[in-house]
Amino acid sequence: MTKQQAEDFVYKSYLKASKYQSYHTKDSEKRRNDLTFDLLYEKSKTPCTVITGSKGKGSVANMISQILQSEYTVGLMTSPHIVDFCERFQVNSVKISDEDFIKNISLIQDEIDTLDSSIPKNVCISPMGIQAYLALNYFESCNTGFNIFECGKGAKFDDINNIKHDYAVINSIFLEHTRELGETLEEIVEDKSHVITGEQRCVYVAEQTPKVLEIIQNRANHLNVPLKIYGTDFYADNIQYTNEGMLFDIIIEGQVYPNILIPLLGEHQAKNCALAFALCRDILNNLDLNRIKNNLSKINWPGRMEVISNEPFTLLDACINSAACDNVIKVLDYLNLDFATIIVGIPDDKDYQGVVKAMEKKSSSIILTKSQNPHYIFTQNQQYELQKMGLKTFWTESVPEALCLAKEKNDPIVILGTTSVIAEVKKLYA
Repeated sequence: MTKQQAEDFVYKSYLKASKYQSYHTKDSEKRRNDLTFDLLYEKSKTPCTVITGSKGKGSVANMISQILQSEYTVGLMTSPHIVDFCERFQVNSVKISDEDFIKNISLIQDEIDTLDSSIPKNVCISPMGIQAYLALNYFESCNTGFNIFECGKGAKFDDINNIKHDYAVINSIFLEHTRELGETLEEIVEDKSHVITGEQRCVYVAEQTPKVLEIIQNRANHLNVPLKIYGTDFYADNIQYTNEGMLFDIIIEGQVYPNILIPLLGEHQAKNCALAFALCRDILNNLDLNRIKNNLSKINWPGRMEVISNEPFTLLDACINSAACDNVIKVLDYLNLDFATIIVGIPDDKDYQGVVKAMEKKSSSIILTKSQNPHYIFTQNQQYELQKMGLKTFWTESVPEALCLAKEKNDPIVILGTTSVIAEVKKLYA
C-alpha cells in the first residue's frame, strides 16, 4: 500500500455512498456514527478530551497538547490538514510518519472493509470514524497518557463523539455549517452540545452568547455534568499585542498565571489559551508554569493568522465565516494596516458573502479565487451575487492567479479561505 492508497482508503466508503446521497441532506439524515460506536468506545482506554465549537477548535487542541506535554505523552488528532494528511495525527507535536500511517491503515483495513460490506450502498463509514480508529490504535502503540480529539462540524452525529471522553471543550459557537447541522443557531448549538454525553468529569465552555450558553447549560444540567465557563470561572486578562505574539495573564478561580506569551496574533488566541489552560490545570498533577510557558512559546499553527511574507506583507487565515472577520480586522488594526488586497477563497455553500462584506472596509480591492480540490464547489456565480450587493470583486480561477493579480496592486495582502485554499498558498510559499 502506498501513502496515497492509504489516504484513499479513508474516503473509500464515503465516496461509494455519496453517489446515492443528496448533497443537501442534513447530517441527521445522512451520517451513521452508530456504525463505529463499538469500535471507538471499546478502544477508548486512555484519558481523553473531545473539542467542539464553531472556530478555534484546532488552536485550542494544539494549546492543550503543548500544556499537557509538560507532564504527559500526548496524542492529538485534528482536521483538516494544511499540507500533509499525516498532520492530523500527532504524538507530542510530531506527526505520524508515512510508514506508520500506512501500517496503521493496513491494520484496520480488513475490519473496516468487513463492516462496509454489511451496510446499504447509500450508507457510509465516516472518514472521521476511520481516522479516529486509526488514531486510537496509533496512540495506544505510542503509550500516550492523554489524548485530544477535535470534532468535525458538529458533535451529535460525529464519530469522534463515540470516543469515551473524560472531559469536553466547547469553543465559541455561531451560525455556520447550516447545510449540514441546521438552519438556526439553536439547531447548531443543540448538535454541538452533544459533546456532553454524561460521562464527563467537567466541560469547559468558551465565551458564548446568552442563548448559546443557556442551551449548553440545559444539557449539562440534564446529564448532571459540571461546567466551567469563560468569564466566570476563568478568563484571559491584560491582553496585549507584541512583536512576538499575544501576551496576557490567565485567571482561574482567582489564581493568576501571569505573562503567558504565545506566538499567535489576535485576542481570540489569548482567550483560546485560557480555555485550554483551564482544562489542563484540572488534569495536571504538577503544574510547572515555566515549562508550560516554554511549550506555549513554541506553538506553530499554520494558516491561523499567519504572516507568510513581508515583501509584500501577506497574512493568511482559515477564515470562512463573517463572525471570524472581527479577529482579522483587529489584527490589521494592530498592524496599522488600513487597506489591503483581500483574497477570498471560500466555497459557494459557505459564508463568502458575509466575509467579503465584513472585509470591504479594510480592502483596496477584493479578489475571489477557488481551490483545485474537487470536493469543494467554487463558481463565478459568487462574483455575480456580490455584485447584486454592490460589492465589486475580481474573479480568478486559481490561487496562483489570485496571488499574481494581488501582487500587481502593490498593497499588503490578506488571504482568507477554506483549508484547501490555505494549503495551496502554503505550498507556493514553501
